[in-house]
Amino acid sequence: MVVAILDRDNWDANTDITVFVDVSRRRLTWVPRDLWSPLISDRVNAAFAMGGGGLLLDALAELGFSAQSAICLRRGATEAALAGASVRVPVGEPLDFWYPLLPTSRIEDGRKLVSFRPPGETLSGERLHQWIGARTMVDGHGTDFHRMRRQIVFLRALIAQGFDFRSVLKDPALARIAGEDPLPMLARVTAGWRMQVHDWVDDAVLDGKMVLVPRKPKPWWRRQIRRLREKLKRTRA
Repeated sequence: MVVAILDRDNWDANTDITVFVDVSRRRLTWVPRDLWSPLISDRVNAAFAMGGGGLLLDALAELGFSAQSAICLRRGATEAALAGASVRVPVGEPLDFWYPLLPTSRIEDGRKLVSFRPPGETLSGERLHQWIGARTMVDGHGTDFHRMRRQIVFLRALIAQGFDFRSVLKDPALARIAGEDPLPMLARVTAGWRMQVHDWVDDAVLDGKMVLVPRKPKPWWRRQIRRLREKLKRTRA
């Protein structure tokens, strides 16, 4: 199944966060929003705005993420659910970002410095949105992959502290489901599931847009070495 959160509080918005949930493998995969979709000739995050959850499922399936259902949430659904939340996340190294003056404004219209310091931060209010959404690092090295990995840290912390995810659906008008009802299977997700970012991609320019395209697979033994390295990193973390 797929869980997607829109970047604005309306149904014409793009999907800002897209997570592919593989229940059989107990695995969650964050799909980059800039991944190119040949089906719609645009970034995959534009699929929902073009044709709803059904088109999003078709676009993802073409890219190798085949799912039977999708739940798409407007920004207002997650903001309401997290309004009173306070979440402690680990911080492994000092992080400094440029961030918009408001979470929904453009960084080009004004920015401010936001920082996170080891060994951890307690997030609430706007600090929570900064952790989830900041991507422009002061040193210029920030990418969307860094942002997605912080989202994984945040989700693990939410699950570990027993956050009631049903609160996201308090207002049914802010959620749309395509395909089978995904909620019973989503309830099975735990903090112990594997959570990863789909980063086996390359930069490209298509139709004048900076996008990501799937990288050609390496021999099986090189993939195994890569997985072992990732496992060691997670163990040390």
